[in-house]
Amino acid sequence: MTATLDNAYHGLLPFDQDQISQAYLTYLENGLPVSEAPCKNILIVGCGISGMVSATLLRKAGHTVTIVEANTRVGGRIKTFRNTEAKTYFEDSSLSGEAGAMRIPDMHKLVQFLIDQTGVNKQIFLNKTVSKADATSDKIDNPDRDENDNIILPTASGKNFLHVNYKHVSRGEYDAEGADVNAMLNFNLNENENTQSSVLLDNAIGALTKMVDEDPKTAWPYIIDTYGEYSMRRFLTEYVHNNESYSENAIEMIGVIENLASRMSYSFIQSFIELAIIKPDTAFWLIKGGTDLFSTAYYKQNDLSNVTLTNQTLTNLYKDDKTGKVRITTKMSKVIEPRREQDMAITDELAEREWDEVIVTIPFTSFRTVHIWPEFSQRKRQAIRELHYDAATKVLLEFRERFWETENDIYGGGSNTDLINRYMYYPSERMGSTGGGVMLVSYAWADDAQKWDPMSHYDRYCYALENVAVTHAIHSADASYEERLIAQKKIKDLCVFEPAKYADDQDNIVGAASVSWMKNPYAFGEAAIYYPGQLKLFHKSIISSEWDGIAHFAGEHASLKHAWIEGAIESALNAALLANENPLPVLS
Repeated sequence: MTATLDNAYHGLLPFDQDQISQAYLTYLENGLPVSEAPCKNILIVGCGISGMVSATLLRKAGHTVTIVEANTRVGGRIKTFRNTEAKTYFEDSSLSGEAGAMRIPDMHKLVQFLIDQTGVNKQIFLNKTVSKADATSDKIDNPDRDENDNIILPTASGKNFLHVNYKHVSRGEYDAEGADVNAMLNFNLNENENTQSSVLLDNAIGALTKMVDEDPKTAWPYIIDTYGEYSMRRFLTEYVHNNESYSENAIEMIGVIENLASRMSYSFIQSFIELAIIKPDTAFWLIKGGTDLFSTAYYKQNDLSNVTLTNQTLTNLYKDDKTGKVRITTKMSKVIEPRREQDMAITDELAEREWDEVIVTIPFTSFRTVHIWPEFSQRKRQAIRELHYDAATKVLLEFRERFWETENDIYGGGSNTDLINRYMYYPSERMGSTGGGVMLVSYAWADDAQKWDPMSHYDRYCYALENVAVTHAIHSADASYEERLIAQKKIKDLCVFEPAKYADDQDNIVGAASVSWMKNPYAFGEAAIYYPGQLKLFHKSIISSEWDGIAHFAGEHASLKHAWIEGAIESALNAALLANENPLPVLS
């Protein structure tokens, strides 16, 4: 194992070993390095966080920037449900819920810097359930850190639930040393597999995790070369523990409990990367009041409204044969009567303009609909056509009382079920307060998400509410069926959304919200999530420039931190450096 990590894969490294991301942080703090390149007129397609960051850096470096955005809002997949003049989501107008990004790892230093720079308020996002005392402590806003600057997280209480195979246990019961998992959850495991799914998964990936911990710059090339073509399922089926392979039942349990079931056919390396981020000792932050407060604050702080044209869907992107300049055509995304003439004039104006360079930040699923001339390189074309984007669907419900706290002693974290809801997350904001809250009653990926997607919003709310009640009502062995139904009804009656009330008025539902990112006409999916082989086949081509260095690419898909804001920012810095004609930083 002698190969060293290519600079293109720097995003796999921890920040303290990633000299490229360390350089990126200095550029966020101080601006791009001085360049001998002339000031340019640069087009940026997309006003998500990568478009905003690249635009800000290039403007400060002296370039002229135009951002073209298809949506009528900015922020991309940073989206928060909140009441507006046009739409009432929640009975309590002070509440909000996340449609997109909801948690931000403390280890992601670039986005943490920008959050602090904007001055928005943040607190700990509890990825695990804790005690009321810890949930209401000032450590949620101002956590302590250890000698290595890692946040000291409160101890898990284990009060949250696993509701699987018609069995119901607390997380604490399941995680207890020596727990009889077969008796608890009825997975019919072999005797040597009768332990927690996390233990089985750690057994399988533990050797690779140790390699990465000890020497990531040599471990990652080995892992990519050896397992780049593996799916998660193939990796688990070929793993041998104590001279025995895992049974199908053990693999099923790993999939259900560790939230890997819907991505078993996807790239092993993609899941391995995610497992390194979402783990028990990872500290996450949230933006108080909603993540969109961060993207909106950054947008305003850098005066980006002056250079952003919204409601303009890109239809053609081409390099003028005579001038070598970048040209585009657009169309109005929506016909909005008060601004119709203005938007039509912008569409006409854009067709007449030209730019020296372009940075494309929109998802490749969206870019797939754009006519491009002259054609890009073969591998770039293939990546635009084939890069896999995953489905993700969220369903949120508002409750007038925080029954999960008062009745179940659950503060933060989430519960897991094999019902269609899959993962439920309890709000980390306002824990222990009186009044209600918004629960993320379903967060589903991939095939799990696609079970929701054909439904109307109303039907999603009905099914989700039913399963919230089933999961949280009484489960004692001596409770009768009638007693269980009464307990479930009590929970359902606390929900602001009333199925009977809105059955014939589905356009005016209050107390609920849902989003399918696969059905979103601007995103066409949650994020890039590799199929087996796609990392090695596509990543370098995705981040490389085209048209002799005047077309650049950014967005979470142009990083190795797919679905994370940090990845979008990393890619924005890479694209901005290329447009500014700076040497790219390298690993040492």
